[in-house]
Amino acid sequence: FAPVEHGARLRGYLDALVATSPLIKGVRRMLQGEPHAKICLAPDFVQGVRLLAQYGLSFDICVKHDQLAPVTELARRCPDTQFMLDHAGKPDIKSGVLDPWREEIAALAALPNVMCKISGLVTEADHTAWTTDQLAPYVAYALAQFGEDRVAFGGDWPVALLASPYPRWVETLDGLTAHLPEAVRRKLWAENARRFYQL
Repeated sequence: FAPVEHGARLRGYLDALVATSPLIKGVRRMLQGEPHAKICLAPDFVQGVRLLAQYGLSFDICVKHDQLAPVTELARRCPDTQFMLDHAGKPDIKSGVLDPWREEIAALAALPNVMCKISGLVTEADHTAWTTDQLAPYVAYALAQFGEDRVAFGGDWPVALLASPYPRWVETLDGLTAHLPEAVRRKLWAENARRFYQL
């Protein structure tokens, strides 16, 4: 966490954060619980997110599907900061709704400084009755839009346990991506995350 909304005042916090450990690679300022996601477009918020690049830190985006438009604009205003979209933008899988999520994912994926974490999808579906087929169009679309170099597996542990044992989620994504070439699968499961988080 970092209070990026503090703008220039964030610098002291980031100085302390990076001094804490070389294992700290980025920050996440949760937006999914904000009543107005446009908070991320306030001048101080934008300035704070821009500062992250100077510290070699990335910004994880955690929003609901109906909050994607403002964070897309945030990423556009902060071209030097690297962004990771968590949980593929939390689409409404439970209701089977694909649009406008698809249009907004395409807009976000058009920005070269954004990657997508394929994670958290089981908790956006029906916790007790989700199926692989229900997740399939969301996984396929995210992979197609972001491409093989800008997607990364995410376990979303322990939150995923609300809807699935951890091995079931891994097996589900493994099955949904089994058709991909082995080199692409290595990127999804490990290499892209290593590069993005400087591991």
